[in-house]
Amino acid sequence: MSTNINGQGAKTVNRQVGEIHDIVLPNQHGHVSHIAVDIGGTLSKIVYFTTKNNERGGRLNFTAFETDNIDSCIDFIATLLKDTGDSSEQPSGTPKPAPKPESGEHSPTLSVHSEFDDSGSSHVSTRSSTPLQPLVIRATGGGAHLFRGRLESRLGVKVQAEDEMSCLITGLNFFIREVSDEVFSYSEREPMQFENTRKDDVFPYMLVNIGSGVSILKVTGENNFERISGTSLGGGTLWGLLTLLTGAKSFDEMLELSKTGDNSKVDMMVGDIYGSDYNKIGLKATAIASTMAGVYRKQLGKTYNDEDIARSLLYMVSNNIGQIAYLNAQLHDIDKIYFGGYFIRGHPLTMHTLSYAINFWSKGKMKALFLRHEGYLGATGAFVKADPSSHPDHPRHKLRGGSFCENFTITQSLADNSISALGMLDRLSSKLVEFSKLDNHNVPYTPDTLTLGSRRDLQDYWLNALEKNTENLLQMTKEGRTATCEGGEEKMNQFKLIFCGHLATLRNNPSAYGELTVRSLMSLREQCLHEVGIVDMFSAIKKSETESALLALPTLLNEIDSIDDESKRVEKIIQNVLAGNMFDWGSNALHEMLRNKTLDFEHAKSKIQFPAMFNNTSELVDRLVNGKPYKKAVIFTDNAGADITLGVLPFARYLNEKGTAVILAPNSKPALNDITESELVNLLGKAKNIDSKIKGSVSAKKLVAIGTGSSSPCLDLRRLDERLVSHSYDADLVVIVGMGRAIHTNFYARFTCDSIKLAVFKNFMAAQVVGAHIYDAMCLYTPASATIQLDL
Repeated sequence: MSTNINGQGAKTVNRQVGEIHDIVLPNQHGHVSHIAVDIGGTLSKIVYFTTKNNERGGRLNFTAFETDNIDSCIDFIATLLKDTGDSSEQPSGTPKPAPKPESGEHSPTLSVHSEFDDSGSSHVSTRSSTPLQPLVIRATGGGAHLFRGRLESRLGVKVQAEDEMSCLITGLNFFIREVSDEVFSYSEREPMQFENTRKDDVFPYMLVNIGSGVSILKVTGENNFERISGTSLGGGTLWGLLTLLTGAKSFDEMLELSKTGDNSKVDMMVGDIYGSDYNKIGLKATAIASTMAGVYRKQLGKTYNDEDIARSLLYMVSNNIGQIAYLNAQLHDIDKIYFGGYFIRGHPLTMHTLSYAINFWSKGKMKALFLRHEGYLGATGAFVKADPSSHPDHPRHKLRGGSFCENFTITQSLADNSISALGMLDRLSSKLVEFSKLDNHNVPYTPDTLTLGSRRDLQDYWLNALEKNTENLLQMTKEGRTATCEGGEEKMNQFKLIFCGHLATLRNNPSAYGELTVRSLMSLREQCLHEVGIVDMFSAIKKSETESALLALPTLLNEIDSIDDESKRVEKIIQNVLAGNMFDWGSNALHEMLRNKTLDFEHAKSKIQFPAMFNNTSELVDRLVNGKPYKKAVIFTDNAGADITLGVLPFARYLNEKGTAVILAPNSKPALNDITESELVNLLGKAKNIDSKIKGSVSAKKLVAIGTGSSSPCLDLRRLDERLVSHSYDADLVVIVGMGRAIHTNFYARFTCDSIKLAVFKNFMAAQVVGAHIYDAMCLYTPASATIQLDL
């Protein structure tokens, strides 16, 4: 969902305890359509869905309050209710029209305010001729019953209580399937190793939900679960004991105390008993023999530090939960153990202790799995029950849209000590599904060629490069070269503030927003641009460059057609694709040449080199010329201008001549100077008036454009618009064009059909890590499911 953000007063908040810079945008608002709340014994979590300007899609937001301050939580919900409709006519708390039932949903308990008409109209009405009924809020957790009367009387709503365990499972399934880098393992040696969970390998699993107490659930299917165990020794135990024994007043203070404590000063250790390791049974001297026993054994009457007590009790609670979890997993033959609940809150020591316990008791055969949204499982599950269309398996809704994507423009951390941050979840206009031609059965598909988290040199390079690129974009705006609409320079300054704040966060904590990759950085940049209202800053440049390329198209096509030798003709076409790929405004190396208009098509050709390591053009040419014609090709496109017009389009034309139907797959939304679906449809309309062959293919629907559902310079083949995937099921050739799509991502992607990857290395570091040089061309033809033998 694109929004026009109010950036006035925007700032980054530097937490001194943690390493997350919270991004605060005080004037950002939206229309609230759904509210769900999970009221636990200690914390109350709220998720609410906002829409903006009657656009398709929306945004899922998260916040939390201590349950002791339940009145603050209720006050916050009251402010949300004011945004559910025309508050000047219907103040918060007064009855509003009952929502219009949607097929398959249980209205009027669907939302706090909604008349979502599934007819395709984007109008959202606040009036109805139906009888007035009170608004309904979905609530779960013990507090849904305990505070039901107070919520209903204070807010003038009806509270519909949802089963707590069912909401937990529904929320967890939602996050696993919808949110990238949601699941991770953790240890002090290997912090935040992200797990790539296949959607067909979700079940069975065990959820250990740690709140005030602990519930252990065995889950064998979407709605098949049972509570198999639990313990009263949970978060409430730790909070209660530390309240009695230390001066800490809040859980955050307690966690901060545990960070610097030394539990060996209050615990009895194995070394205290044996003097050294007990190797015969595998116990180190530093293992805890008895929690808090050192207080009695070592020095009666001694004063002990709060920090040491806090660490000891944290170990006690976490170790016991870990052991109980492992025993249940072993009993039920389950190897995936998820830990959730707001007790964890991204706290490194807590996660390390749980991980250590699972690893120790399982002898390294299992590992603890954590969730970035661990505290919001129940509330999110209640939200999904309120809006079933948000379920990952539900078809795209005509108004509310399809899949969700995490947006880190505005972030929050779970706690001051948290190692990760949460963004918002934007609901996209399309449903995103996995590309059907991926071959990921033996080797799971991951889009990124390499990750940056473990390489400080790569982190510094890319963060510096993006800061430089930000200055380039700001300079272009000052010179009037970009289309940033009214207040462009002010918006760009807002973008710089927000984006560079995020880069500062990532310098301190590379895993704050999930796996740090080139793809994640590129997506973050586009999110920040879109958020401040700069939706397509290169639109004028794309239009100008495409019009210039169209003028050159007839001559280029004549040159191609004049080559009698088909093999040489195909070589020429491939060279043109690679030359066109040089016109990339996202490349710092080419930015100045493009800005000064010193790079033309022939100059681009002269700069390209063809090293044998990345070039099997001869094999490709032989396959295209002498092999059986392909039935259908999907070409993932890159830039507007010369790239698409003089490079990709003639290649598609050639395939059409061979009898191959071609789907051109551009971005659905803008990113840098990448061509979008609407722009490509317009280009095809103009190109068919220039060339009769293109006209014939377009008219016969043998040459079409279908968007990928993406707004990024990179490409994640796990999340493509379902329209594109459904039209690609019978494709026997996949072509990926561009550095972002074929080098930064998908370099190692394998397919069940033949594939071609065409790109130019336009970035020094991207080239260096694979043994290439700047401006080396890559033309890799790979038969179905063959492996690329290159080692990074």
